[in-house]
Amino acid sequence: MTQPAYSLSWILPYVRRALNGVGNLNFNQYLGNLWLQLEKDQIADAQRGNIHTGTPGQIIWDGAPWALRNAATEAFFYLFRNGFISPQPPSGYPNHPNFDRYDVTLRGIEWAKGNEPLPEDIAGYMKFLHDRIQNLDAVIEQYITDGLIAFERGAYFAAAVMLGAASEKTIYLLGDAMLGALKSQKAKQTLEQHLKGRSLNPLFTFIRDVLDRNRKTPNFPFDGAITHLLSLIEAVRTQRNDSVHPTTGQVSADSVRLLTASFPYALSKSEELRAWLVANPQSLD
Repeated sequence: MTQPAYSLSWILPYVRRALNGVGNLNFNQYLGNLWLQLEKDQIADAQRGNIHTGTPGQIIWDGAPWALRNAATEAFFYLFRNGFISPQPPSGYPNHPNFDRYDVTLRGIEWAKGNEPLPEDIAGYMKFLHDRIQNLDAVIEQYITDGLIAFERGAYFAAAVMLGAASEKTIYLLGDAMLGALKSQKAKQTLEQHLKGRSLNPLFTFIRDVLDRNRKTPNFPFDGAITHLLSLIEAVRTQRNDSVHPTTGQVSADSVRLLTASFPYALSKSEELRAWLVANPQSLD
């Protein structure tokens, strides 16, 4: 097996698994849990002692490559910095928090339970996206890649803008595919006006109404369509309102994380709908 390029983005999926189901821990327990997850994936550098090498069962920390030790330590402080763990409260007053033992916060519990792709894991996220969408639009891919890079660096404003642009492109691609699937010439003309006018809200409303009106069409993949489209439009709203509106101009890491995590599923549904529309011309009222 080729040795991984140890980094924060590489190790975070293992860290999330290591944190799942844990209420509190210290740094050594964190490493023990993390090593267990690394061992499950047969990461050769994550070793434990035996009767011949060190204390049986204890991780061989000093024998691990510096890059792995550094990534594991950086990830621990990533958990702290993002509010997934916090020092335990002091036992008395006046005193200071216990920096030897940490509680997993409610945010950390929710984060650890998730199995969606992590925006910090750029390679893993893009692999997940490509596995779901075989012919990923090049423009969407560029927007999402740049958005992930921005998110990893804490530039949530920029990440929201890129995600919104990718979502907007997705909606327009769906609208283009719907043109040929409509029976009514009047409906086609209305849709063309929305597409040419670059007015997203009327376009979204038109697409939503067509989907809802034709939900009982045989073999039409309607299930979950509206929910995923709403996720896309929410990403655009965040981009246009929270990111660039002069009275706010900011977004939260949590909102961008949630929208980024949901994007592969929304795009996958949109692509499923788009393929059906192309394959079924003049089939929708």
